[in-house]
Amino acid sequence: MSKNYHVSLSKENGGRGRSVRQYLSRVFLALCIIGVGIGYLGNYIPFLPWEHFTLFFPGWGSLFLIVPAIYMLIRWPFSWFWPVCLLVGVLILLSKLEVYPFGTCVAIVLAVLVILIGLRILFNPLFRRWRTRRIRKHWSNSFEQDGNTVYGGNGVNDFSVSFGSRNVDLDDENFTSATLNVSFGEMNFDLRRAGIQNCAVIDARCSFGQLNIRLPEQVRVEVRSGVSFASVNNKHGEVNDPSAPVVYINADCAFGEISIR
Repeated sequence: MSKNYHVSLSKENGGRGRSVRQYLSRVFLALCIIGVGIGYLGNYIPFLPWEHFTLFFPGWGSLFLIVPAIYMLIRWPFSWFWPVCLLVGVLILLSKLEVYPFGTCVAIVLAVLVILIGLRILFNPLFRRWRTRRIRKHWSNSFEQDGNTVYGGNGVNDFSVSFGSRNVDLDDENFTSATLNVSFGEMNFDLRRAGIQNCAVIDARCSFGQLNIRLPEQVRVEVRSGVSFASVNNKHGEVNDPSAPVVYINADCAFGEISIR
């Protein structure tokens, strides 16, 4: 006798919260651009209270760290990478404005990095449990089989790369779920020879980088994506077999590209 499966994807508060953060990040970026335009406009309109606005003040290069860091922190407030970028940008700006000596700024950055590494080691088990709950809440996948409910995504594997490249091949492994994080780098995540379990979940985030996800041809792919100055391309072919396992991908990309094949 054939068995019927039911998949339910409900909207959770986490999804609504992410939409709000995406909206606020767009507002922040728009206000920055509008502010620059108004600033230069004030150089030519007498009634505005400034006359010599310019972006090229001492330490203006720090804005390339400060503005993207604030933008990304609004989108992902629990990230550790972007607070460090924001701190580095602010300290560079203060050193250029001669508020703090450059050597003092470097010492502060190194001290903060050491503290963050220690906290990361101390609280890593909590971060893993939080990611597991986040994945399950975001997708809210439940499978009903003969009146019983079985939840997918029983384990989480973390793969990250920053300022470099990484190849991950999960050959001959049973795959249920993973979180992928790319910042200023490239990652190739290959599942073509892995054993894909039904309702497998990939939580992918890419910032200023490239993430390539390779999947077996016989799986079905469902993608939810949020992009800002980036692209998420699902080039995996459609599979019409209803019994094929499903892989759900939650993709967030900013200033980069996520490719799914």
